[in-house]
Amino acid sequence: MNIDTITSQLEALRMRTAARELPEALARQRGAVSLDWLSDLFQNEIDARKERAIDNRIRRAGFPEITSIETFDFAFNPDISREKIEALATLEFMKTNQIALFLGPPGTGKTHIAAALGVKAARQGYRVHCTSAKRLAQSITMAKLRNNLDVLFRRILAADLWIIDDWGVISMNREIAEEVFDLLDRRKNNAAMILTSNRDVQEWGEVFPDLVIANATIDRIFDRAQIVIFKGESYRLKGRLKMNDIDITKMNT
Repeated sequence: MNIDTITSQLEALRMRTAARELPEALARQRGAVSLDWLSDLFQNEIDARKERAIDNRIRRAGFPEITSIETFDFAFNPDISREKIEALATLEFMKTNQIALFLGPPGTGKTHIAAALGVKAARQGYRVHCTSAKRLAQSITMAKLRNNLDVLFRRILAADLWIIDDWGVISMNREIAEEVFDLLDRRKNNAAMILTSNRDVQEWGEVFPDLVIANATIDRIFDRAQIVIFKGESYRLKGRLKMNDIDITKMNT
């Protein structure tokens, strides 16, 4: 039995008084009691708490699906840079609050990879906030109506990694655009971000009603960004076309 191990376990379980008094309690027993079973019990509790914490972080993040890098089919669209994605999967970009931009047509895997990186970050103890550009605008609108925008911003700013999916899909009115700019401006020194978009970067200005806000926001997005281009055929469309082919074959026989 290692007393230091049990002491560390007690501290991990926030049983600090027990950890402090353990040596004296053992001395009173004159070493006659084996505590190996107790150490195993404590370790099981520690492991269970870690798993619950991971599950809670994943649930609170709001991922559209639980994915992984390992389940992504790189062979389907071989022009997608596996090297860049695996480099991002080390999560080193999070240590310097960098941005990863995933650009390309729908169905090529941007959301899958973004969610996979977010899930991995959550499993490693990071807090993640995952949303779409549309849901973000809706959340800001509702928060302003309820007069609790500060609560929403605190929750988002508390995350270590932001994931914003489908950037550029919707246009924002000036009031919402100003809040989004403020949020992105405050992110710079607080969190890393993954942003996906299937629109050409030249069209991003159309998201905002004001050119000044548009340029300032886009500048915040591209600051120290790592860009991954997703190109090729739609993975989702591939599956649908295959099903359609089967149906057509059956109809023709």
